[in-house]
Amino acid sequence: MSDKFIRHLIAFIGFVVAVLIYVSAYTAGKNGWWWTSVGLIAVYFIVYGLVEA
Repeated sequence: MSDKFIRHLIAFIGFVVAVLIYVSAYTAGKNGWWWTSVGLIAVYFIVYGLVEA
């Protein structure tokens, strides 16, 4: 795979993640599901554990 393809792939994945975050946050806010923000802490630690920098 070329560098250009990888850059486009990463940009596309970032875009999809941003859209999913927006939709889920909008839905949670509309329904008053404040407790869903607790899951963000768990997701942070999971991603932190998976990323080896």
